Amino acid sequence: MPSNSSRKTDRKGKGKASASISTSANRVLAGRVGPREIDPQFLIRNYPRSAILNNNINGVKDDIAAVNSNMAAFKNRMGVVVDTSGKTHTAFADFATAYANNQTRMASLGPSLMPSYVPQTFLSDAKVSVIISEIFAEKLWDWKFESDDPALVAENESKKKWNLNKKINHRDNVAVINYLKSYISAQTRLADTHPWVISNKIKNRYKHSHRTFHESPEQKAKKNSKGRANSRTLQMSIRRKSTYMDNWVAIDAAMGYKTGNPVEKAYLKLFQKDAMSDGESDIEIVDNLPRRCLHVARPTWRSEEFNRLLTMVDDIDRTHHVLNAGVGTKPRMNRYPATLLPCSVPATLSQSLPRWAINDE
Repeated sequence: MPSNSSRKTDRKGKGKASASISTSANRVLAGRVGPREIDPQFLIRNYPRSAILNNNINGVKDDIAAVNSNMAAFKNRMGVVVDTSGKTHTAFADFATAYANNQTRMASLGPSLMPSYVPQTFLSDAKVSVIISEIFAEKLWDWKFESDDPALVAENESKKKWNLNKKINHRDNVAVINYLKSYISAQTRLADTHPWVISNKIKNRYKHSHRTFHESPEQKAKKNSKGRANSRTLQMSIRRKSTYMDNWVAIDAAMGYKTGNPVEKAYLKLFQKDAMSDGESDIEIVDNLPRRCLHVARPTWRSEEFNRLLTMVDDIDRTHHVLNAGVGTKPRMNRYPATLLPCSVPATLSQSLPRWAINDE
């Protein structure tokens, strides 16, 4: 059994060892230890990660130097002082208190002075076009405008005017362009719109106005007729597709199976706008009364089987319309195949239509 003296000696030795380790650690943290004073065993015990990563004493020295550098930067920025005893002074606590007091003061001033996050909203190209078109209607003179109200006429005349007898680079038109650029760019809802987008839309507006202003009566009539025909074929495509979807079981059975057809709704993809035919409206006499009708010009590329499908759908639609017509309902125009329109299959349909739908002759 060890004597009291040996136990005291052990305790003193342990105490001296602990003090030595503490002093060494503090000296390292304080940056007052030279390379030769570093005990490798101490570093391995107290910095095992550095010892494993570097696997040599020089790597450990580099790690210690980095720690000292980071601590110095931390002290300089935050006002925290680390002394040789490892104690942290109250500078950081004072800083935190001051920051909290400042936030409380800002909150007491009201929400208008508090920093806020305003999410940015990016408009689609279509929305930008709509907004700019509305500005054009508001700010530009409309040469086609007609009204019996003198106030409305005067309002239209007071708007910015293109000089439609001159090119776009004429000084009158340049003045209008610069005004529109300035006004549109100042709109907060268009803040994210690139300037070249605005410039292009202004130039396109001038080109459209210049072209329509100088159209001949024949050109206007042709354009209007084309617009009406386009509208009719679009509405016909929509109506036929709707009728087919409501009666596809009976129609598929009447048409019969064809190679390559889907099991259900076999003919749905045929009712595309470019596959529809149009014609010229005319007047027919029904029950001694004049009624508008449409003499249809069927395209020569469409097969007889395809025409049979369209006729079947039209008959179902007409019957349904008559049975469900209410008082005052406008009757549908009758469609009569009158002529053939020599033409090839539209490029938009050549890859999507089955072979039986196309006339090979």
